[in-house]
Amino acid sequence: SPETLKRYLSLVSDVARQGMTDVRRSVNELRPDALEQGDLLSAIHKMISQMGAASKVDITLDNRAGRLSFGEDEEKIIYRIIQESITNSIRHGKADTVRIRMTREYNLVTITIRDDGIGASDIEMGFGLTHMKERLDMLGGKIHVDGSDGFCVVAEIPIRWGMEND
Repeated sequence: SPETLKRYLSLVSDVARQGMTDVRRSVNELRPDALEQGDLLSAIHKMISQMGAASKVDITLDNRAGRLSFGEDEEKIIYRIIQESITNSIRHGKADTVRIRMTREYNLVTITIRDDGIGASDIEMGFGLTHMKERLDMLGGKIHVDGSDGFCVVAEIPIRWGMEND
């Protein structure tokens, strides 16, 4: 019957949607190969180079934070936030340029990712932004987004003190 078929299709759709969410979460939990092969800044530069070449978007990193030592979990989160922001700038914002700036003030690293894309007057917390917020929450950090002039993501991450960060 049409009603039974509708119910089954709705159920299959829900299961497929949940499956995709689970796959995305699993993939995002993996440590990127670039971080296994080198330090965080090298991995970010490699990612920027590859994404810029593939998309023809001009992506730059201005690191004013200096050399910082992070734990593996922090490195992965920083890497994924930058990666997701660039992906959103290209896919949703239709950006031609993406500027990334890392700064440090006392025990706070701030990463600002700003593009010249179409922006967004009504920002929806989709999978990418929600995942960024969840990751930053784990580190006691914060995320701010602004879609009024292009799109801008600002991630604030408290630094864990250690030998190299004192």
